[in-house]
Amino acid sequence: MNDVPGTRTPDISVVLATYDRRHSLPRAIASVLAQDDVRFELIVVDDASRDGTADYLATLCDPRVRTIAAERNGGPDSDDVYLPRRLAAPLAAFAADAGLVCTLSSAIRHDRKRSREARIPAVRLAALAFEWALICDLVPVEATSITVRREAALAVGGFCERLRLIEDREFLIRLARHGGAQLLSEPLWEKFWGDDNLSNDWAKAGSGLVAYARERPEIAGRYRKIGAYLATKVLVADLRLGLWRAFWRDLAALRAAELIDFDILHLIRNHREVGQYRRVMSGAERLARLVGPPVEWR
Repeated sequence: MNDVPGTRTPDISVVLATYDRRHSLPRAIASVLAQDDVRFELIVVDDASRDGTADYLATLCDPRVRTIAAERNGGPDSDDVYLPRRLAAPLAAFAADAGLVCTLSSAIRHDRKRSREARIPAVRLAALAFEWALICDLVPVEATSITVRREAALAVGGFCERLRLIEDREFLIRLARHGGAQLLSEPLWEKFWGDDNLSNDWAKAGSGLVAYARERPEIAGRYRKIGAYLATKVLVADLRLGLWRAFWRDLAALRAAELIDFDILHLIRNHREVGQYRRVMSGAERLARLVGPPVEWR
């Protein structure tokens, strides 16, 4: 953003994409505007909402807010809530460590029945360890937890618009080639349950994983055990939720994508091996010593 006479360039830009979230968007925007210890700009991208969102955005007069009207719904959106220091804590981490390109922060999750802290360990991951932790799903990734350096994000081309699910993880895998990550254990944002959240559309998980595998072919090749593990999780979830049509559709699609094969015993063994590895390696002590995939998986 260019300097304007009488203003100062922001330290950080917040991008909030929204689609038909008029009921909760004011809460999300207010939580960003309450970050009073950082110079920032808030860019709200309205993905062609039909519920009066545009009329609401037109009432905002805070000079820190910019709005962009998209012609179509371009991807996942979010209306989570920032807690104090959501912007200040990542900026402090970046200032202290020039080798970082990303921070991920803990959250308070409000589910249907309860609220809980979802903390991640305070660990610094080198670039290769960060990449592997993302591929192996050792660290949780949600868009609202992510803060990245602008130059690195531009260098990798931003988010992949071909993905509707797992797009944040795929973006960070590409970003990891440019530097390390700091995990922040302090809860810096709140996640609210919603029946219309994209992550709750379980019937699309299989097609989402197939699309992800097209972007990250290593999970069906070099790291086939990871791909098979993720595919098995999708199929088990289909069965548990009674999504029979989705199960048969996903089974065919995941086989076609070479994420699973017909050897059920081999599939079970792989799933147990990867599951045990993830449980052991996601702890703070092991995660801090992570350097990359096990030798036998390379």
